[in-house]
Amino acid sequence: MAIDLNALREKHQQLTNPKAAASGDFLEKFYQVKEGDHYVRILPAKEGSDKPFYAETKIHRVPGPDGQIQNYHCRKVHGEKCPLCDLYYALWKTGSKEDEDLARQIKPRARYYLNVFDRDKEEVKILSIGVILFQKIMETMLDPDYAELFEKAENGILDQTIGHDFKISMFKEGPWPKYDRSMFRPRGSELGSAKIVDEVMNSLHDIYELVKVEEYDTLKEAVQNLRPELGVVRERSVPNQESQSGSDDDFNRRLLS
Repeated sequence: MAIDLNALREKHQQLTNPKAAASGDFLEKFYQVKEGDHYVRILPAKEGSDKPFYAETKIHRVPGPDGQIQNYHCRKVHGEKCPLCDLYYALWKTGSKEDEDLARQIKPRARYYLNVFDRDKEEVKILSIGVILFQKIMETMLDPDYAELFEKAENGILDQTIGHDFKISMFKEGPWPKYDRSMFRPRGSELGSAKIVDEVMNSLHDIYELVKVEEYDTLKEAVQNLRPELGVVRERSVPNQESQSGSDDDFNRRLLS
């Protein structure tokens, strides 16, 4: 049998750069949002699960020593003290414009993970979205015209038989992606045959494991690398209003950072 050089190159890449190989495998699970209109079916949680159909976290995007962005899950999501949140509040107290810019950059921003069925590739993927798109999904689900579906099926608009596909409409306005035109399709449809539904629901990714509990010392070290003179300050009760701005571009590519 002839030697497969492409397979050899792939194996060599895995051996010489295991982090990059792991990153590729990891990113393969995610739905890559492309410009234009694309359809997915948002999937409910597994039958009998006590968890919602989404997993929620908040992410601090922190510039590293090499200029690369490092992503850290906010510990406050788990009810724990977060050194990066302490630094965020402290930066606003210095009166420095530079510190205000840094505070805006490291602000914890909501992130949501959902299982979706990619209608184009017919695969179950993880959809990672920000607060704007998630709010649009939730508002539609709670709209009286769609909420009545819960009277017919336990999962309402996400039901595999009478549910509705979701159109992800992404277009660029300058360098930033916009999702204003995204919406559920007005007509319900079946996810697929009983066999397909069974296969899809057995292929759900564990989205909840994506919400990490970061080590306190890890975040403390990140603070020291940014502003060692501020250190870890006493926690302050400052309201955290979620930003409605920011780009989702390349976010998934930084999840392993």
